[in-house]
Amino acid sequence: MNLREMMDAYSEEGLTRALAASRVCQDIVLKAISEGPLNRNVTIKGGVVMRSLTQNNRRATQDIDLDFIHYSLDDSAIRTFVQKLNCIDGITIEMKDEIRLWQVRWHQSS
Repeated sequence: MNLREMMDAYSEEGLTRALAASRVCQDIVLKAISEGPLNRNVTIKGGVVMRSLTQNNRRATQDIDLDFIHYSLDDSAIRTFVQKLNCIDGITIEMKDEIRLWQVRWHQSS
């Protein structure tokens, strides 16, 4: 199945073209993470996990939330991570924007 056929299949399931394109991109990145050399350094979380757990019964998500495990968050390490995702023949994954990382910390008062 090629990428256009994948988008068509997701569209037939009721997703808009934009959401179908997002889902195909997520599928590609997830496959690259699983097959790449840094697969032990990343955890998938958020809407992508919920979609999987609920057999697609949750809202469609357009992003992928990642946590890095024993892996630096400096810009060069993130760029290396993205380069290492290029392990699928015929597909290139690259960064288009600047790296933006947000971290929220909280504590519970007694």
